[in-house]
Amino acid sequence: MASNETPKARIKRIFLDRAQVRWETFDLESLIEEDHPARTIWKLCERFDLSRFEEQTKTLQGSAGRPCWPAQLLVSVWVYGYTIGVASGRALNQLMKHEPGLRWLVAAEEINYHTLTDFRVDHKAALDELFSQFLALLEAAGLVDLDTLLQDGTKVRAVAGRASLRRHKTVDKRLKKARKVVRELDRQAEEDNEGMDARRRAARARAAREALKRAEAAMKKLKELEAKTAPSEQSEVQVSVSEPDARNMRHPDGGYGPSYNVQMSTEGRSRMMVGVGVTTAGNDLQELIPALDRVKETCGKVPQTMITDNGYATRDNVEASTERKVELIAPWKEGASRGAGACKRNGIEKGFEPSAFKVQRGGKKLKCPAGKMLVIIGQKKHHGRRCNVFEAKAAECARCKSKLQCLGKKEGPRQIERVVESAAMREYLTRMKQPEAKELYKRRSEVAEFPQLWFKGVKGLRRFSLRGLAKVEMEATWIAIAYNVTQYIRIKAEVAAAA
Repeated sequence: MASNETPKARIKRIFLDRAQVRWETFDLESLIEEDHPARTIWKLCERFDLSRFEEQTKTLQGSAGRPCWPAQLLVSVWVYGYTIGVASGRALNQLMKHEPGLRWLVAAEEINYHTLTDFRVDHKAALDELFSQFLALLEAAGLVDLDTLLQDGTKVRAVAGRASLRRHKTVDKRLKKARKVVRELDRQAEEDNEGMDARRRAARARAAREALKRAEAAMKKLKELEAKTAPSEQSEVQVSVSEPDARNMRHPDGGYGPSYNVQMSTEGRSRMMVGVGVTTAGNDLQELIPALDRVKETCGKVPQTMITDNGYATRDNVEASTERKVELIAPWKEGASRGAGACKRNGIEKGFEPSAFKVQRGGKKLKCPAGKMLVIIGQKKHHGRRCNVFEAKAAECARCKSKLQCLGKKEGPRQIERVVESAAMREYLTRMKQPEAKELYKRRSEVAEFPQLWFKGVKGLRRFSLRGLAKVEMEATWIAIAYNVTQYIRIKAEVAAAA
């Protein structure tokens, strides 16, 4: 090579003939390390009684038929799948060809995706029992504290998209069209003029009947929602034509779409989920007591203390939790925020809302922002609650400079209603002013919001992969089990590191 020439790169040559068949050594045990999550999940499943998963098995010993996969294997595959953020039977089937954890679990074999997807939704009672068994194991190991729980809810999008939302007119049109298609296919089947083969004809008929079934379900759900809506707003009611159970909900990012409200009960010691439920309610006002009932069914007892955000803080929830001997820790919403909508409708300006009227002389009088006194003139029922009615003097209101801001659209002297609080409510309001309660509440976001951060933020499970409330509830339980498994693995690693 001449001195003035630039040296060429030295390239490794590949002389392998890719078409040539080769024999290779394959060791399943060496695929994953000793502390791999797949091994932990397999060992955990060995400790559970999974016989209920096999009660519906059609292939029995001594009878014909292909042997079925063991429940331990199918449970392990689904739990492992959710721990790595995979919620699709087809995706798991494909990953079995190369993902080390799955290859180790299935011993380098492949499970048909139909088997996986059917198993996930066919065993509701067995799945709930598995969740309870795991919590019992954690409690026996001293890893959970069931005396203090934290409750939170989060919106998770449904399979159906926003474009599937339709009003009454469109749903009715789809229903009529679906019925017409089914009638036409039935007529063609009787005449058989097209000479269509039986399989193709059956496929078309099945698709048409499924479309009709969805349209009928959408119309039924739409009528239920319209019955609960004011007549003036019924024309705006929408339902998803592909997933009628889902409700159009607003998400923290400001977007809307068919979604479900996932309710999670988390204990504070190890951040384990001890209760999970799914509802179609757009808020959390009615979800506290169902959450307590779920925890009792799953764990066998109710907590001594339940910590929530102010979305659960209602008089009904305070009194119901007190009846169950559960101490509720939740900040009470200020009166201004509770009555803001009513003040806006009545033209009452800010600073003159009911909460701005201060109690005087042991609750016998109220003092308005302008310094005038309101006295009790009687009691009335409002939303089922007994209220004291306070009223100002008509002459004082008539000559008050703030009359327009205070009365708005109303005429006559200003009246204010104040609920006569129950003993449980008075105890709760006193408790929430104590430093101990405020200190307990500080842990809420750290613990209660951690599970949703795990499955929505870390694992990317922001949308359910199943349709319908019943199946979505089962998927939420699978996610809860997978989440608890990851926390169990974390705790084991921390203990081993500290040893």
